[in-house]
Amino acid sequence: MNQDVALYKELVDFCNTHQEQIEVKFKRNLEFTPLNEDCYREMFCNQRHTDAPLSVKELKAKIPGLAEAYKRNGAYFMQKRNEYIKGLDIQKGQWYEKALQRFLGTKGVTVVKKGPPYPDFEVTIDGKLVGYYELKYIESPFLTANVKIKNTYPYETTRYDYEASLTLDTGNKMKNQRVKIQGLLKENIPVYYVWWYNCFHIKGIFAMAAEDVFDYYDHLGGDLLQRKTRAGDKETHQEVGKIYPPLLNMLTFCELISDYYGS
Repeated sequence: MNQDVALYKELVDFCNTHQEQIEVKFKRNLEFTPLNEDCYREMFCNQRHTDAPLSVKELKAKIPGLAEAYKRNGAYFMQKRNEYIKGLDIQKGQWYEKALQRFLGTKGVTVVKKGPPYPDFEVTIDGKLVGYYELKYIESPFLTANVKIKNTYPYETTRYDYEASLTLDTGNKMKNQRVKIQGLLKENIPVYYVWWYNCFHIKGIFAMAAEDVFDYYDHLGGDLLQRKTRAGDKETHQEVGKIYPPLLNMLTFCELISDYYGS
């Protein structure tokens, strides 16, 4: 079994077994099916660092059950988003934050939440500061990525939902945080953007070094998408500019932990 698949399965089992330690208000039952394992192998592992990601049509022909999974889930994710209740979205995000924080603790990695202008989480091992990370959770695939993302950098071909759903807000949020992060990088303190990808096809923890995210953004020369405003945006200021760092160029869960231990 792929070591990253084994580690993610361990995370899933940990979350389902330690629900009370993560959050007492509500539960989230995670799963990782044989289809998810096939998708991880064919859609991610076998295409890492490619210049031309396979089309979804080609992948459906390679992965048994993938076409049916798109049929079952596509209509739901293509529906118009609701008016977006920010408080509920924050609660969901906090569940993923706590779950990963507690799981990393079982690996000897201590994670403490920080406030602005620092990245979200400070990471230490045996009392030594080894880095920071920002965590984003993704459950909704960007099913129309192949037609809505016009700038396909770093690929030579169309982008697709399975590798272009890991969104990141830009605007003042990234601009202000970038100043702090670049200061940390000058002190040789690594910073990562981390995505917990919990989609109907690919599931896993993926990461990209902050300097690589910034380099990607600079190559784009601007946002890939400006989403429409929603009623929930009025509660707190929300950025509408989006970029979609390429999944196929990201670090795996095992590589992320290894990088922290090597710091």
